[in-house]
Amino acid sequence: MKTITVNLTDTQWKALQYVAEDPEDWFNGWAQGRADTAAKDIVRLYTDTKVQNNQAITAVGTEAIVQAAYDEKIIQTVVDSNTIEKSE
Repeated sequence: MKTITVNLTDTQWKALQYVAEDPEDWFNGWAQGRADTAAKDIVRLYTDTKVQNNQAITAVGTEAIVQAAYDEKIIQTVVDSNTIEKSE
């Protein structure tokens, strides 16, 4: 499990209170929702790639598929992608 700490100014916190009853819960919900959406995208990309290449899908479950997608270089982190683009 990963923990993210965000430092906000008093003004930023007050601004978030304008749009959310509990800014911390709102932010946590947003981050978890975005991560879940990314995981679903990865599962789709992994599955589509395997099917298009007539390869067996041996990873089972979202956690295993996300890891396999990285391990098999079907996907890469944004940092890695940006590093490759800068070196070209």
